[in-house]
Amino acid sequence: MWNFNLLAATRTVEATMPFMLYRLAVCLGVAFAALFAALAGAGTFIAFASFSARPGGMANFGALAGLCALAFFLYRYRAGLFFNIKAGHLALLAELAWGEKLPQGKQLIELAKQKASQRFPKEVDFLEINESVKQVLHALPAKHCPYLNQIANKNLANILGELAGRIAQTGDQALLCLSFVAKEANPWESVRTGLVLHLRHFDMLSKNRMYLLAFEYLGLLVAYVAMLYPVDSAVSMLPVDVGVWRYVFALIFAWSLKAAFLEPIATTALAELYFDLAKQEGGVSDAEVSELESCSEAFRKIVENQISKSKLF
Repeated sequence: MWNFNLLAATRTVEATMPFMLYRLAVCLGVAFAALFAALAGAGTFIAFASFSARPGGMANFGALAGLCALAFFLYRYRAGLFFNIKAGHLALLAELAWGEKLPQGKQLIELAKQKASQRFPKEVDFLEINESVKQVLHALPAKHCPYLNQIANKNLANILGELAGRIAQTGDQALLCLSFVAKEANPWESVRTGLVLHLRHFDMLSKNRMYLLAFEYLGLLVAYVAMLYPVDSAVSMLPVDVGVWRYVFALIFAWSLKAAFLEPIATTALAELYFDLAKQEGGVSDAEVSELESCSEAFRKIVENQISKSKLF
């Protein structure tokens, strides 16, 4: 069974509800941007193909091009666009872990932004650490999952190892929360400690992450079904039939609800496990560091940054 308390995590998220509503506004903003990007792309392609026999046939290509352009923009500027809702959430979890009383309303949102900026004065630093943690988590299942090592077919083992790595790296935000609660002034050092804890309790943490992923995607399914009716009502007012795009739009808005509420709950539940482990187990041995360095080049960079940037803190 699982080791986390989902009800306690939900109560923790409820304590930060003003910030969650801010996070919801950002996620819904992205969803509406995707909607308008698809419609704008479809309209543009129809206009360019207006002299052809079937100008409407280019609508699907235009909608896809619009979404791809938006996806590129979001990826290109992700450090600034999503810094506050990601790092801010982790900062509030740290405040609650310390037993601090949180303000209400807009003051809570400002507190989250302030604490996040204090910990990571440069938004790209948070992104760099996040990407490094993802790379290390991605590399661990291939060497530490016993089921993968027992597969005789190398191609199948590689495919399953890649899938396991993709799943493992979804737990990056919970591990990054240690950067806000750890005593180390250097966030690279706290991340190194968190990855060592992850290695020590690889099976337990991986199992709990799978349960939490199931919670997230079951919630996504429910949100998707719930979004079908309002999306159908909205697209019925359009002058053209959008076809299968109604299901795409429903999925986009359902995903925004998942990102706004379900992911923070899952992150909180897993982060509390990391908090407990960090309280019980302090030191990091050279053998554990060496083992992680042998698994991932990204971890070697984390160690290098931990040493070099410790002089700056």
